[in-house]
Amino acid sequence: MRMPRTRLPARSIDPPASRFRLQIRRSPIQGVGVFARETIPGRRLVIEYEGDRISLAEARKRFLKRGRPKRICFARLNRRWILDGWKGNGSEYINHSCSPNLYAWRPRGHIFLCSLKRILPGEELSVDYKIRRHVGEIPCNCGAANCRGLINTPTKRHGRRDKRLS
Repeated sequence: MRMPRTRLPARSIDPPASRFRLQIRRSPIQGVGVFARETIPGRRLVIEYEGDRISLAEARKRFLKRGRPKRICFARLNRRWILDGWKGNGSEYINHSCSPNLYAWRPRGHIFLCSLKRILPGEELSVDYKIRRHVGEIPCNCGAANCRGLINTPTKRHGRRDKRLS
């Protein structure tokens, strides 16, 4: 049985959750996304990714308990800890792009999303998720000119030096 499509009301993300006025609404990339409601200068902290600090084992349990949802709100803090943004501050709705306008800065115990460049009002915020390939290939819908086709990180090429050239 299909669920009826409902209109998603726009939701604001205002300070103190964010340093700038943001809005959650339908996204051309995937489902819903976060959009700037004001100009965001480059190289500025925009919002902190917030959520429960849990272990990888607990993240797996929660993923299964939620019925393997399509919207995954886990962000890796480090090798040991993960943030579960399921009931976060709105930053969990920031979509992936192969040509992002945000980057993740991870000082000890936090994930801050900072602007790479000037972001204009109405522009969707995006970050490169850099999901590892061992998780499985996840298709990308970002529509960027340089889209990799996958949300996963590109494989590292360990080219061998040709001894004839040295």
